[in-house]
Amino acid sequence: TDSCARRRVLRTCGVVLFQCDGHVVTMTCVMERLRRQLMEFEVLGAMYPEEESTDSRFVVDTPVTEVDALNAAVSKWEDHGGEIPTEAEVSRLPNLRASLTLRVPDDDNGGTVRLTISLPHTYPNSAPPSLQLSSSKLTRKSQSLILVALEKFATTLTSDLDEHGSECLMELARTLEERSAAAAAAEREEEEKKRKNATDDDRDATIAVLRIDHMNDSKTYVKTLQKWCTALGLGARVFWSTRKGAKSGKKWTSEDDEKTVAMENQSSKNETATKNTQPPVGRVENVFVILHGESESVSEFLKRTRVEFVDIDGKGNKCKERNTVVLCRRSIEVAKKGEDVVPVFSGFECEQFDGSNEKLELILKRFNLLHVGTGDARWKA
Repeated sequence: TDSCARRRVLRTCGVVLFQCDGHVVTMTCVMERLRRQLMEFEVLGAMYPEEESTDSRFVVDTPVTEVDALNAAVSKWEDHGGEIPTEAEVSRLPNLRASLTLRVPDDDNGGTVRLTISLPHTYPNSAPPSLQLSSSKLTRKSQSLILVALEKFATTLTSDLDEHGSECLMELARTLEERSAAAAAAEREEEEKKRKNATDDDRDATIAVLRIDHMNDSKTYVKTLQKWCTALGLGARVFWSTRKGAKSGKKWTSEDDEKTVAMENQSSKNETATKNTQPPVGRVENVFVILHGESESVSEFLKRTRVEFVDIDGKGNKCKERNTVVLCRRSIEVAKKGEDVVPVFSGFECEQFDGSNEKLELILKRFNLLHVGTGDARWKA
């Protein structure tokens, strides 16, 4: 039959071979490989035991019942003088899986790395292990580079070596420890270099968020703010609307988080059209200003808003700003829990938004300033 043509059982020197579509699988080799895999896992378990006193450990992820089935199959093969299991029995055997967690040897707490391992039935003769890598401290770039190196190294020790291959997990563990330590040291050195290269101005950089209730003569007002920023060396982003929107006493809730995320994609489509848009002649409301620069310059800017004429009142007379609220002021290197630091920016730009709380959330999130206050005081000084 066609089935018989595709699959023939051959007996050569007492070794059973199954041939299917030209591919010959030596069942004796399958059991030998499985025995080598189990022994290698046993050795790694002894080298990296699961102990509370250390972060380094080797954990077999294959369920215990499946590991027991593998050991039983190997024991049966060994105890019966190399009795060959059937093809069906071998096809049902699970792959061995495990994870190796190592403490990164680093003077500045390099965290841990976790290597997830899956052994194909053809390991170590003709296929390397399948690997995945994660880390509690290393950057994604470092993790990716280490993983590529481990995969190449594993290939040279298995499928590229010879027809018998070689167990490679202990070598991979040693290489992982060395490369992760080197990566942690390189990342620490890079951070130190950045800090050393930072100028005094960078270290003194301050971020501030202001809310101005309204501008009656918005064109003149904005020109004045721009003149101040240029003279003081401040970067500024001004957001304005033509109607009242974001309320000063709004309390932050989880629903606001969901709305903010949902609106991000839609907002990005309209961003180009509204960026760097100067307000029209006349009144605008609900103005938010984000400042970046030296602390002294930010202080001088805030002082000028109180002591200099910047706007006109309802009668057209020049007036000083009485309705400016400082929502937050802090070093640019400081970030609230769960947020990144504020990105550095320069120049003076204006952007219109619709005055709604949702759009304001998107603006503040873009600058990692989503939570500039706490609770009911979130929009207040």
